[in-house]
Amino acid sequence: MAISFGDNLDKSFAYTNGAFKKFSGWFILIILSAIIYGATFAMVFAMIAFFIGIFMALPVSGVTDITAISTETGSYVDISTAPVMDSVFYTAGADAMLSGLLIGGMLILMLAATIVMLLASFFLSGFILRVYRGEELNFKSPGKMFWQGIVYFVIVFIYMIPYSIVSELLMYGPIWNTGYLIITGCINIFLCILSTILAINAGIRYAKEGKFSAAFQIGKLCSIISNIGWLRYLGHLILFMIIIGAVQLLLMMIPFIGVLLLVVAVPFISIYQAKFFANLYESGEALEETDPAAAE
Repeated sequence: MAISFGDNLDKSFAYTNGAFKKFSGWFILIILSAIIYGATFAMVFAMIAFFIGIFMALPVSGVTDITAISTETGSYVDISTAPVMDSVFYTAGADAMLSGLLIGGMLILMLAATIVMLLASFFLSGFILRVYRGEELNFKSPGKMFWQGIVYFVIVFIYMIPYSIVSELLMYGPIWNTGYLIITGCINIFLCILSTILAINAGIRYAKEGKFSAAFQIGKLCSIISNIGWLRYLGHLILFMIIIGAVQLLLMMIPFIGVLLLVVAVPFISIYQAKFFANLYESGEALEETDPAAAE
């Protein structure tokens, strides 16, 4: 029988607590988490400011006020015959320069924040793979850890491609139809859940086997998940994410220091989560080995 939810929570916590006492690189993990959160915030800020810049640069159409006060004489002048500019970057005077600088600066900031976030995420993902393998937690061979983090990212990206393509194609249907929206919504939710479950276990299999191809042994992955039970696995996934989400929300609600506490707690949560899914995978794999009829 697959590991129970409560037993998995206890074992995952025991592992994480033990790592907390023995592992000496918590400060590095906290810094990586802070970089990821900071870069994400910078990306969101840059995106909002970028669209503000675009809005400032949009030409004014349908002008109803045909008079303006001359800045030199103070008298009213007729501007009804003023030419209308079609350029998307049309603004007047200093506003044009401001919007141009804003758009360009925010594009640079978004690009820089994305690169920084990805670099930090690759290191953190490579570290999580060590949790999947059940190795001693350390930062030895950082180059190897970084490369494996990139491979892990590529694996997850590939598994999410079918969902992304189907989701995009469904947007071209009669989305104004309520029935169509309900059906496509169900399809999107199903594909998202399926892709997520497969991607999680593909990453664990890659970590344990050490081969990129092992992550795409779909039949093996489905067999392991079937041993656990697809609905059972989904139930564990939903319950666990609710618990983790509630903890993060509670931390963020603490005045003044909530976000700081969340950043500090992220490494602990990440290791706890990784071990939880690794335990699930291992329980399904153990059933695969003890029950030959379940294989393939």
